Amino acid sequence: MLSLLNKTNLPRLGFAVIFFAFGLLNPHLLPAQERYPAVARISFVSGPVTYSRGDDPDEWDDAIENVPLTIGDRIYSPEGGRAEVQLSSGNFVRIAPRSYFTTLNLGDDIKQFYLGEGAASFNIKRLQSDEVIEIATPNVAVTLDQPGTYRIAVDEDGNSRITVRRGRVMVAAGGRQIAVENSEMRVYGIDSPRYEIVGLPGTDAFDRWASERDDRYERSYADAYRYASDDIIGVEDLSDYGRWEQIPDYGYAWTPTRVAAGWVPFSDGRWFWQDPWGWTWISNDRWGWATSHYGRWTPYRSRWYWVPVRPRTRVRYVPAVVEFVRVRDHVGWFPLHPRDRYLPWWDRRDRRNITYANRTYVTIVNQNTFISARPINRYIVRDSVIVRDARSGRFASESLPIPNRTSLRVASETGGHRGYKPSANVLNRTAVVRTAPPAPPASFREKLPEIQKAQGKPIEPSQALALVSAGDKARPERVRIRPAAEETPGKEFGPRNPTTTSGPTPQPVTAARGKKLATRESVDSDLAEKAERAQKSPAPQPAPATPPEQNKGIAGRPDTQTQERERQVQQQELERRKQDQQKEQQERKAQLQKQQEQQRQQQSQERQAQDQKQQELERRQAQQREERKAQPQKQQPAQDRRQEPQERQSPQQRLEELERQTQQREEERKSQLQQNRQGQERREQLRQQQLQERQAQQQRQQELERRGQEQEHKAQAQQQQEQARREQLKQQQVQERQAREQQRQQDLERRQQQQQQREQDRNAQVQRQEQARAQQLRQQQAQEQRQAQQQQRQQQSQRRQPEPQKEQERKVPPQQQP
Repeated sequence: MLSLLNKTNLPRLGFAVIFFAFGLLNPHLLPAQERYPAVARISFVSGPVTYSRGDDPDEWDDAIENVPLTIGDRIYSPEGGRAEVQLSSGNFVRIAPRSYFTTLNLGDDIKQFYLGEGAASFNIKRLQSDEVIEIATPNVAVTLDQPGTYRIAVDEDGNSRITVRRGRVMVAAGGRQIAVENSEMRVYGIDSPRYEIVGLPGTDAFDRWASERDDRYERSYADAYRYASDDIIGVEDLSDYGRWEQIPDYGYAWTPTRVAAGWVPFSDGRWFWQDPWGWTWISNDRWGWATSHYGRWTPYRSRWYWVPVRPRTRVRYVPAVVEFVRVRDHVGWFPLHPRDRYLPWWDRRDRRNITYANRTYVTIVNQNTFISARPINRYIVRDSVIVRDARSGRFASESLPIPNRTSLRVASETGGHRGYKPSANVLNRTAVVRTAPPAPPASFREKLPEIQKAQGKPIEPSQALALVSAGDKARPERVRIRPAAEETPGKEFGPRNPTTTSGPTPQPVTAARGKKLATRESVDSDLAEKAERAQKSPAPQPAPATPPEQNKGIAGRPDTQTQERERQVQQQELERRKQDQQKEQQERKAQLQKQQEQQRQQQSQERQAQDQKQQELERRQAQQREERKAQPQKQQPAQDRRQEPQERQSPQQRLEELERQTQQREEERKSQLQQNRQGQERREQLRQQQLQERQAQQQRQQELERRGQEQEHKAQAQQQQEQARREQLKQQQVQERQAREQQRQQDLERRQQQQQQREQDRNAQVQRQEQARAQQLRQQQAQEQRQAQQQQRQQQSQRRQPEPQKEQERKVPPQQQP
């Protein structure tokens, strides 16, 4: 480094460092991002591990590395699977087989997780004074108070085991809390938990695997974070896949050594949608997390170098350090240079006057490939016409594609979809929390109409809270919350064996480091209150508003103070945006003034050069005139000297002398004519140069005017296109409304026709039934008549039969009668 700090390199190095620091770290660049939730990284996956998003809880995809985790996301590790989640400050969470792990809250000062089943190891290296790391289980809430090594396990019945090998934890449940150090606490039961404290157990295979991962991190830490900030996640992975080298202007930078020829950053991975950041890059390279979400890229000597944010500097996560361009139905992007300023693609600032150093290194894919989360390296467009248009095309401000359901998927490299997920018993368990968690995220189905209205802009945190209405609490597979501060008489958190007197005494549950304590009232009313506050507070554009649950120190204050604070924050955001706009206008004016001043200086320099040339020409002409006047005076003494001996010379000699003098005079005359011709040629050349310079100046001026006219035409064309697009959207909306109205009318007419048909069928059926009944009646009457006639005939026949019998009786003799 001493060789760089000499007199020649010091100004250039200082300018580069200052520019880079202001370009990356100025808090006024991204004021809205200060209130965005933090992210965690899936840094390692082994076996059949699955992943589910918080805004799409019904789907389970195979988990891959470098996927960012946010609030509501879940990981399930079945038999044979293991996973590692990396947090900021070098903190790690490692998940054992047969484990279910959920992120309840992720912020700069709070990390809250839920372990529903299985085991998880926590290696905490740094913990800020106001930072809280809490793990909820089905029967207790565990808060990590110090850096250390911890393991938490939950069995099939919901019983918990908290192993503290180094550090200190606070275990809370049933209205009581107790501290545990250098021992293991076993908690039995869910409704009435009881605990016992025992000695540290021996290590198993999972503990040894977690220890090996920690040793790997420690070996790479010293070399990795010597040149980069400690807040950058994933720098330790760089040492195995590249080397650190010192390059001019930027100091030490990292370059990969295992890439294909012609490789450029952000060409091996995929894009997927994640609110509130929008389009996010997932790198296929294990080292791709740090280089995709932090720092900048610069080409040097046919290689690409990643320039990180330097140590002891605060950094912020960004979804991808790129700038987008649009070419018809294609989407392109290129990495940002250390001199480039990162602006979210939906930011409404004008990018026409911004010059990007890496503009020519653009990667292009089709729009369908972009929004479907496909691997980019298989579908890169290399058509020369499209690439040329992308290098000179417009930036994709507010014009990126709108996501769909396929944009949420994280497909595995093998293409399989195992779909493992926890059992219904595990999903329905209740999480005991000490700190109040935020509201669960709204589903993508609820957010999609708002994304479409905003033309693809991601949902801001305040807007997402407004979507989570109080009547939509019955969301599938969401974690149910039970406050650890809730106390039930007779079911307080206490020792399993009340006769034991050794050990610490449980104390009432208190808030963790000033955070909002979870209570039954806060859990029941938190969702409705946050939705109401989000609806009352207008969301600024493009900067997202502050989520109420992430503001520090607002617990216990009235709603009016909270609203007033939110209004003040919004006013500050508006003032900052106004200041940024004013600064941009001033910068544009300054640039125009500089350009005009440069043009004036060039014109004045050209005039001065012309004047100098004219003066030089006049000086040479005057010098030539003086030389001509001086020649006769010089020749006269020579002639006088020659005439003296001429009298002594013979006539022949005098003739020769005269011929020689005439020849000399002729030569002098010829030389003088030649000098005059050369002077005329020089004067002509000067005139031509002046004419050429004037023409070049006129051409430059015409070119500037043409460019200005082209810019005006482009601006007018863009305005016309925007207006036409808006009119087209309006017409489409009107057509859609008309189509929906026609569809409704058709449906109504169809329903009326169906109802009339049903009534006609019903009437016809009734008539048929009446006719059938009448026919039955007629048949019955006819049958009755026939029966009556038969009865009458029988009676008549019976009346006729006795008369012959009497005649026979008269004919029989009396002896034969009985």
